[in-house]
Amino acid sequence: MRGILGGLLAAALLMGCGGSEADTDTPPPETQGGGVTASALCTSAYLTKYYNKTYTEVLGTLTCVCGAAPVFEGNLTPYPKTYNQSACP
Repeated sequence: MRGILGGLLAAALLMGCGGSEADTDTPPPETQGGGVTASALCTSAYLTKYYNKTYTEVLGTLTCVCGAAPVFEGNLTPYPKTYNQSACP
């Protein structure tokens, strides 16, 4: 009988210990303080192509033009090649 009660008690305690729960009273970071803005601007002109593992197919690109925000298209992979185009004045 003790083994059954001990098992039930342990199961009940474990059900309440499912890890940390998010604080529901705190708003997400993107809504705190009026929003988050990205201010990254390109300091040089370049093109980065993101390839598949064998570098035979372009799956995504990142284009940077002086003074503009970077433009991402497609998928970013761990196989990039960057082609410098020019320095910014």
